[in-house]
Amino acid sequence: MWDITANIISVLLPLLTAFAGWAAAKLRTSGKRDRALEAGVKMMLRERIIDLGMHYIDRQEIPPFALETIKGMHAAYIELGDGDRSVSIIVERCKNLPIVNGG
Repeated sequence: MWDITANIISVLLPLLTAFAGWAAAKLRTSGKRDRALEAGVKMMLRERIIDLGMHYIDRQEIPPFALETIKGMHAAYIELGDGDRSVSIIVERCKNLPIVNGG
């Protein structure tokens, strides 16, 4: 009985080791991809907040839907790890603009 168990272990151990190596490599690759996607989304949010915010700052007024959009994008940007104080300044300036109906 011990011989059968030893044979099974000697066959399964290399397979389990190979699977563990494959799984570790897959997790490493997946982690890099996740970080790249996170960074890409953060940069797109940053660009859109700045672009939209500066548009309304130049107009010196903002419709309520645009303010809510900017605030929502900013909240997501903060969740991803805010590293740029200028984005927060733009959002604060937008919050202080007169709110007008329309677009």
